Amino acid sequence: MSFLAFLFFSCGEAPKAEPQKDVSMIKELNLNSPDSDQYVLMATNMGDIVIKLYRETPGHRKNFINLVMNGFYDGQLFYRVKKDMLIQSGDYTSKTNPNGADLGVTDVDFTVRSEIDPFKRYHKRGALAAASFNKGDFSSGAHFYIVTGKPAQENDLKLSERKVNEELVNKMFFEVQKPYRQQIHRLNNAAEHDVKKKEELSKLISKLKAEARAAMKGKEFSYSKEQRRMYTKTGGLPHLDAHYTVFGEVVEGMDVVDNISKVDATSKGRPRNHVVIKKVTILDSYGK
Repeated sequence: MSFLAFLFFSCGEAPKAEPQKDVSMIKELNLNSPDSDQYVLMATNMGDIVIKLYRETPGHRKNFINLVMNGFYDGQLFYRVKKDMLIQSGDYTSKTNPNGADLGVTDVDFTVRSEIDPFKRYHKRGALAAASFNKGDFSSGAHFYIVTGKPAQENDLKLSERKVNEELVNKMFFEVQKPYRQQIHRLNNAAEHDVKKKEELSKLISKLKAEARAAMKGKEFSYSKEQRRMYTKTGGLPHLDAHYTVFGEVVEGMDVVDNISKVDATSKGRPRNHVVIKKVTILDSYGK
């Protein structure tokens, strides 16, 4: 299984992860998560990174803080780096099997419901985002990546806008078909042996898709001037905006992130020399 399949939806292949067997060791310690931004210090063997976790993504923020409180990331490796793209971590087996060939395909056995909102949170340089096994409906419970990226072209942004709008229509289609699910289920079962039922199903699906597109009319996504400026001048990965939850950003130590992304690595992005997350600490007073 390639690391690429884990993160990028363009592959179209779901990774065959091995769920964590001892997940019960991760205790729920973050019961009183504040309704505010939170900050963590990620100390690595290449320097320190300070990350802000957004209050607007409470599910991902709470989950990340809880993993930090459990010491989950302490001792893990950045198992995948790509210059001008990203650095990625979150495989707990990298603590005990640092030289294993399959780092990056093992995850905890829980997920986080997506909190995608490209209108407000996007893959600008320095963004912290959650990996996903299913194009973003649910995020990985543990794997994350930090974006480095390079300046994007206007065509890149237009392509990303189309992908976001396709996804918005897909989500609306999911909503408009809810009252018809039993009917769709019956027609789908009968369609294999009944041509008329197959045609009826096709017409119903076409009708519902048209309703979804009509419902999104006038609500189309487009990048703001600030987002366009950030992507074209500073950089990022706009093609990921449709499918992955951005839930924080680097506020100090972007030079460390850049240096990690440039280390000598294999063709799959595995650093030849270990890049270690020594410890992640919650900063209670930062930003106040």
